[in-house]
Amino acid sequence: MQSNDSKDLDLVEDGKRQMELCNACRYCEGYCAVWQAIEWRRDFSDTDMTYLANLCHDCRDCYYACPFTTPHEFGINPPQLFAGLREETYRKYAWPGKWAKALGDSVAGFWATFVFAIIFVIGFVFANSGFDGLFRPQTGDGAFYVFFPENLMIGVFVALGLWMVAGWGIGANRFWSDIRSTKSEKDRVLFKDIKKATLYAASLKYLDGEGAGCTYPSEEPAKARRTFHHLVGYGFLLDLASTTLASFYAHFLHIPAPYPLLHPVVILGSVGGIMLIIGLCGLLYLKSKSDKEVNDEKAVKTGSAFTWALLLVAVTGMVLLAFRETGAMTMLLAIHLGSVAALFFTAPYSKFSHFVYRYLSLVNFAQEERVAHEAEVAQKAKPAKKPVAIAGGIASKN
Repeated sequence: MQSNDSKDLDLVEDGKRQMELCNACRYCEGYCAVWQAIEWRRDFSDTDMTYLANLCHDCRDCYYACPFTTPHEFGINPPQLFAGLREETYRKYAWPGKWAKALGDSVAGFWATFVFAIIFVIGFVFANSGFDGLFRPQTGDGAFYVFFPENLMIGVFVALGLWMVAGWGIGANRFWSDIRSTKSEKDRVLFKDIKKATLYAASLKYLDGEGAGCTYPSEEPAKARRTFHHLVGYGFLLDLASTTLASFYAHFLHIPAPYPLLHPVVILGSVGGIMLIIGLCGLLYLKSKSDKEVNDEKAVKTGSAFTWALLLVAVTGMVLLAFRETGAMTMLLAIHLGSVAALFFTAPYSKFSHFVYRYLSLVNFAQEERVAHEAEVAQKAKPAKKPVAIAGGIASKN
């Protein structure tokens, strides 16, 4: 049986073959950042393939435009290739690496973490208050902390948050070191590059298709995927803002949760939760309709698992808000806290980490784009060569 490392090597080598053919053809010139980055290269290293894969937004325009896809002998399929390479990225740069296969490379291991976390939290309540405690209504200030002591909850989620950030941070450092390994000192990243990359990321520029949208899930351009991604991204940020604001109220103003429905904390969380649910359901629907010829089977499975997990967190949060003054509150809170804990723990290994690598790829691209533009400007600014007369004809003088 072929090992995973061998499969990854084969994928990288086939990627180099495809990119060399694409660079010779250049029919897709200017389609997106990936094709510009390809044109700036003549040879492709292993780290180039990692960079290009994470720069790709899977818009699929190139696939549907290409005359050399299967059944042509060239078998060009960049979206499928890059999806497989991105999966390899999540495993290669994950920290600690020994968890990558169990939590990031295995859908069963990923879901086992969620099941364990939820059962553990429910068991904690049962051990402290018995069966009745799971269905006993709790209202008023501090109701969320009756069965989950505030200091314990804070300690657990601070630890999980640090685990998540450390995993992302170490992975990002490893990834950045690799994709920048061939750069010289003169190719350093400037603030203007980071600013441009941030604008690219925030606007999802490369899912825009020059205004027509991307060819996903079918050959017809559509804007739905970009819209759903925006709902998920900004919905998550609103929920993060809600949690941050709740911490401020609880620890600086000494006003404990739960808060009234029209409280800023609840409004931010509710709007963010609704945006998340709509966006995630939309992405799952589009994924179910996407062209299987372009999909990477493993990437679809692991990506769908993460999307469903994030949807579980969003839905349990909204249901908890709706039933927080009923006997179902404690059980719902236990399920929600367990799912959030599992999401944090698996974050460095799941598709949750893709935004880290894609953003760094966009920063690298913005730097390359600036350097290419500066070189073009400098070339145009060079004085024209002056002709000089010589015996028998005219020559150019530098």
